[in-house]
Amino acid sequence: MATPLTIRIDGDRPGPEWHAHGTTTKLIWLFHADRLHRYRLVKQRWKHVATGRTVHARPAWDLPNSPYGLDVVFVLIALWLLAVTGLHRLDWPWADDRPSRRTVQRWLARLAPDGELWLQAIRNAVIEHVAPRHMEEILPAGGIPPPEGRARRNQVIAHASKLRSGAWILQEAAHSLSIPIRSLLVVARRRWPIHCAAPA
Repeated sequence: MATPLTIRIDGDRPGPEWHAHGTTTKLIWLFHADRLHRYRLVKQRWKHVATGRTVHARPAWDLPNSPYGLDVVFVLIALWLLAVTGLHRLDWPWADDRPSRRTVQRWLARLAPDGELWLQAIRNAVIEHVAPRHMEEILPAGGIPPPEGRARRNQVIAHASKLRSGAWILQEAAHSLSIPIRSLLVVARRRWPIHCAAPA
């Protein structure tokens, strides 16, 4: 396997009583140019002088305790929710058969309850990117394809219609704007409603 490229995240200093305290490193799979790529993510660590507490700069697409970026999560959820066939008959959009189907099922189960919030945040992110144009100018005229096929019988999917809509908007907008899905997700995370806990 080739040596992974390095992405460094310095982030913002949490406050005047925090000092740079080395870095923390993580290997992470991200979606780029229609392929799955492994990167070495180097994140700045900060230490609070008075308490000794440490935190590190985490980009919006870096999920805690996961070797996959948020963009990979949404690419595969969109692939599943918009497919005619079931999850286990889908071909991944890259040569490697990773992550496992069971992992994708867990992702959907975890994200589906916040589908409405994801849809709202993704719509706002796309609107921010295309302003002053209307979002509808960059999306296919036919709209979101209707649910069909055996995959629709799955109860989790039946309760994930808002997440399905958000995943579709994300996928189509990234394609129309020729920008990485990851870029839109960063804006969506920034647009997450203040009164709600940020998605993990």
